[in-house]
Amino acid sequence: MQPRRQSAPVVSTKLRAPALDDGLITRERLIDLLHAGRAKRLVLIHGPAGFGKTTLAAQWQRVLSAEGVPVAWITLGRDDNDTTSFLGHLVEAVRRVEPTVGADLAGLLEQESNDTERYVLAELVNQCADFGRPLAVVLDDWHLIESSGATAALEFLLDVGPDNLHLIVTSRTRGPAIGRLKVGKQVHEIDATQLRFDRQESAAFLLELNDLDLTGDDVHTLWSSTEGWVAALQLATLSLRNSPDPGALIRDFSGRHNSIGDYLAENVLDTLPPDLLEFLVTTSICERLCGGLAAAVSGHPRGQAILEELEQRDLFLRPLDDNREWFRYHHLFAGYLRQRLERDHGDKIVALHRNASAWFADHGLLSEAVTHALAAGDGHAAVDLVEQQSMSLVEHSRMASLLGLVNKLPKSLLSDRPNLHIAVAWANCLLQRSAQAQVSLDLARAALGSAPDSSGVLGEIDVVQACIDVYGDRIDRAADLVAPCLEENSGYRPFLVAVSANIRTFVDIHTFDYEAAEARQRWAIPFHESAVGPFAGVYGRCFAGLASFARLDLVSTERRYTEARELAEQMAGQHSHAARLAGALLGKLHYEYGDIDSAEKLLEECHELGAESGVADFMIATYGTLARIKVLRGDIEEAMTLLEEGLEAAQQLSMPRLSAALHSESLRLHLAVGDIARAQDALAASAKDVTSGRDGIATAVRYCHLGMQARLSRAQDDYDGAIRLFTAMQKESRALGWRYSEVGATLKLAKALYVRGDTEAATETLVPALVAGARSGLVRTVIDSGPEVLAMIASLREASRTSRHPIGVPEVPPTYLSRLLATAHADSRSAAIPVIARVADRSPLPEEPLSAREIDVLRLLESGLSNKQIARNLGVTINTVKWYLKSIYIKLGVGKRGESIAEARRRHILD
Repeated sequence: MQPRRQSAPVVSTKLRAPALDDGLITRERLIDLLHAGRAKRLVLIHGPAGFGKTTLAAQWQRVLSAEGVPVAWITLGRDDNDTTSFLGHLVEAVRRVEPTVGADLAGLLEQESNDTERYVLAELVNQCADFGRPLAVVLDDWHLIESSGATAALEFLLDVGPDNLHLIVTSRTRGPAIGRLKVGKQVHEIDATQLRFDRQESAAFLLELNDLDLTGDDVHTLWSSTEGWVAALQLATLSLRNSPDPGALIRDFSGRHNSIGDYLAENVLDTLPPDLLEFLVTTSICERLCGGLAAAVSGHPRGQAILEELEQRDLFLRPLDDNREWFRYHHLFAGYLRQRLERDHGDKIVALHRNASAWFADHGLLSEAVTHALAAGDGHAAVDLVEQQSMSLVEHSRMASLLGLVNKLPKSLLSDRPNLHIAVAWANCLLQRSAQAQVSLDLARAALGSAPDSSGVLGEIDVVQACIDVYGDRIDRAADLVAPCLEENSGYRPFLVAVSANIRTFVDIHTFDYEAAEARQRWAIPFHESAVGPFAGVYGRCFAGLASFARLDLVSTERRYTEARELAEQMAGQHSHAARLAGALLGKLHYEYGDIDSAEKLLEECHELGAESGVADFMIATYGTLARIKVLRGDIEEAMTLLEEGLEAAQQLSMPRLSAALHSESLRLHLAVGDIARAQDALAASAKDVTSGRDGIATAVRYCHLGMQARLSRAQDDYDGAIRLFTAMQKESRALGWRYSEVGATLKLAKALYVRGDTEAATETLVPALVAGARSGLVRTVIDSGPEVLAMIASLREASRTSRHPIGVPEVPPTYLSRLLATAHADSRSAAIPVIARVADRSPLPEEPLSAREIDVLRLLESGLSNKQIARNLGVTINTVKWYLKSIYIKLGVGKRGESIAEARRRHILD
């Protein structure tokens, strides 16, 4: 149901240091200073325009690279105020210089969620740490960054980055996080005073490098009047080269300190041939230039040749790549050129921006095309550009790119753009933002009004509406909404038909028509194959797997989940959203088979990347199954934390089925540790989820609640009440054809009969469920039913050995019984109850001081935040929070969150 994700195209010239030519003074004095401070976390090179910040950073990058240090480079632009763009450039820049770091991370950013951005940033830090060797990142022109998101990302790198990661930032301002780092002695500054050329550097630049015929007094006068300002000195050389009396020229401007840059720039520009000057001023509207773009904007067909001529003349044109294909003007000089353009050719500016926009659009560079269209004051053209590419961006899963472009557009111009609103609705829907998606759909309907020939657009609106409904676990109208797309030769494009087939399959599953669900997916195969990206095919296979799992055909389930996972990894990457969704269901299946290690790996990855996505079935698999695994590992605290996180997500997303499933898991865990009161609280909370609906979603919610009632009745010795409820669930599941639910209810019924003392009836009830389990391969569903069921299984296994099988009872394969018992025996070595007892009875360890960060974690813990919320507050991963908690527990000699808070208060740590 969601198309392929591709990361936004990266402008490669942004990720290369500018080429260094021979016409530069090597700043050996400053390089020595940088060597002295290379152990610091941050090198900050700051000063006004024209002081050589970028050149120094490029020279330092060359030195580090020669020493074997990979140095990533990002030339920042205004677009990097978008956090997704900034992180995408950061990840790609690092990956290009060290392929083992940052791989497969960039594509995740198109999900445009805070969880994903935090994960990508934290994972990048972790991979840098794993790399082990020194690694540097240059962020050039940081003063262009004003957004809190990009700033927070940099501060995260400065705060928690590993010791081997070094940041080199150039900026016209002093930021970022300078005060805090100076206190920690982790910053090395190069400021404007140090950047200025000293007398020797000025002499070398003027006399040796530029071969000017100047006296010592002339050099001293020029150095004094410019105060070593590099750009002013370079402008001076351009003026002096053709001057018949250099000394007179120097005296003429030597007293014009405040306006020397303007004076020299005008002097240089006025000496140029008119056609070259026109080329300069007209192309100054572009942040970067290549021959084709320059020709399109200026009207000069020899764009590349003129750029090369400008470079030879030293007219502040910097190559951005080794092939000298892309260039940019020095920022200071570009400013003079734009002032000149406004003064002399202000009437041409709109046309120039339009030409640039058209060129960028023709070359697939949408963001720059939109920027120039807006600069031309042509908002309608900008909207046209985004609208034309909007569904392509969605179908390539570049939702964050689309939403970022739409945010640039004038809102007043969007009211009559139904297709753009639909694309935005798709993007928000696929990012699990149902409210925003609904707003966009309503705007699309309003934009259509009573327009003729709008049936096709209305049909797509209905499909998006159905998708929003399904993500919200609602199926009452979804089938009708997508029906027109599922007619033979409907005329709708394959993407819409494939999505509609998946939505209808979801409805089939949750109306217990499993055969129709599987048949529908067989019918949809050609449309999945024709649709762009993997998501339609991934969802289709996952839904087919859900249908076969409900029928206890686990062989087909495994094949479909595996195909879905492989398709997602092949087309979108190992850590992609599509792979994560398939991995959640595959993880649940591995758990069912008893392969706990594989299941935990898949489910941890899904949880770490953000489990709140897709339909409810994916989230139930992640939170519920992973919580059970944590119990098996003896980590009761983590199991409860997972369930709390899942319940919070269920509340935020209004998903009663997810809520009911996790309340059921919570009650099961409370009963396991003998906490009847909290089990009753979970039951009471679950009652709010129950509705009078009769579809599969309402039935699943009701079953969870009935099962909780029955288990609590059994725990309170009301065996007859439990048996009555389990019997009703068993019969209804059988009538519906919901085989998995029927087996689950049968196992619980057998357990209730057993604890009531009716062993013979319990065994007769249990055996058909075991026969079905043996045929399908169920393991954990049986074992998790409890020790009473395992006792009956042991008796049946012993009877099969002694040929004393109960008369009239079907025989269960002995190998299956042995497998169940062996798996249960492995569980007993890490059973949760003994772990809880050991933790509670442990003597306190000698008091150890907590670190400042551990105290921060404790304070957040005290305020009632979950592990995930703590991770969000601190900007770290959940695993990092777990590591801190483990250290806190050890230092405080406790084993639970509540105990850690109490002990911290006793020690006055939280006062």
